[in-house]
Amino acid sequence: MCRTVPWLVLVAVLGGCGGDDAMQGPEEVADQTSDEQVVAADARLTGTRWQWVRTVTPVELIEVLEPARYTLLLHAGGQAEIQFDCNAGSGDYEIIGHQLSFGPLAATRMACPPDSQDAVFMKQLGQVTTYFVNDGILYLEMPMDSGTMRFEPVVAE
Repeated sequence: MCRTVPWLVLVAVLGGCGGDDAMQGPEEVADQTSDEQVVAADARLTGTRWQWVRTVTPVELIEVLEPARYTLLLHAGGQAEIQFDCNAGSGDYEIIGHQLSFGPLAATRMACPPDSQDAVFMKQLGQVTTYFVNDGILYLEMPMDSGTMRFEPVVAE
């Protein structure tokens, strides 16, 4: 005959088997892990101004004509500073593990040149779900393999 052991009883029994984590509920351990992941992720991404160089989707390759006009700077506190061509912008972001999401992005509303890719850049940033860094290049991925944005660090002149 099988009996269900209440979660609290199981924790009390296992409490003497491990360190401090053994006395915490799964939610508390998960919260600590998330906080640690966010800090680790921030260290890889923050403090570098990234410039958008291209987006690859299943149906097209979008080459950025002037990458310096489209930049992204993630501050450690969860604030993003963004250059949308001739418009300055900002917004919140959140990193959990390799998941990255932006909150609503705001930007000034100056008229940009006819060749501007500002609307595409803003739209794609709003769709980002995950990221990875490979050989110093930042890749932001949109959901369900719909596209990958590529960013390179801005080199100071």
